[in-house]
Amino acid sequence: MTAQVVLLSSNICGNPEPETYGQTSYVRFASDWLDMVKSAKSDDVELVLWKRSLTGLNVTNAEVEPESDLEVILGTRQQVLTELESVFVASAWPAPLRERAEHDARQCLNAFEAEFSGSLYRLRLEAVSDDACRKFHQDGTFQRLIITYRGNGTVWRDVKIGADRQAIEMECVLLRGKRAGRDPQILHRSPSFMTGQMPRLIMVIDVIPDR
Repeated sequence: MTAQVVLLSSNICGNPEPETYGQTSYVRFASDWLDMVKSAKSDDVELVLWKRSLTGLNVTNAEVEPESDLEVILGTRQQVLTELESVFVASAWPAPLRERAEHDARQCLNAFEAEFSGSLYRLRLEAVSDDACRKFHQDGTFQRLIITYRGNGTVWRDVKIGADRQAIEMECVLLRGKRAGRDPQILHRSPSFMTGQMPRLIMVIDVIPDR
């Protein structure tokens, strides 16, 4: 039997319905970047969702082809931001998306650095046009941020409850990975991709704390 996927609307605040999550939940809500990163450090938290609502950013019809993925950037906070700026100068990504992604990367990396000073970070932006990562899994990372700027967002499952949940555009999802060294209670996957859809536009930032 396939579990139902429930979209979490950005205008809903507070905790999810108690009959779905309640006290056994490994999911928390955050109100800003630093709150998100701090919440993810709690022992009983495996996924933090910032249900932010943004206006004025419309990339629905922007022509971004899959082969226009930006290169993966690895380095310290400042190295990643400097390289991201230079890559964006030469990219074909639409200006509103470049500005939003660069702002998000800066704010996210500032929050990570406040909690994991001296870490390395891996950043990538992708135009996804296939069903990659369709199986529920836990990433081989320490912590991973995923933001979907266009298209369906990340789907996750609390293994004790079984119901699936899905983020929507602009929401920030921070996931604990295998390198945190704990048995996973939250697994995630990419959403289904149908032929004819515009590529999903996503940004991923990984924390690499042990240099």
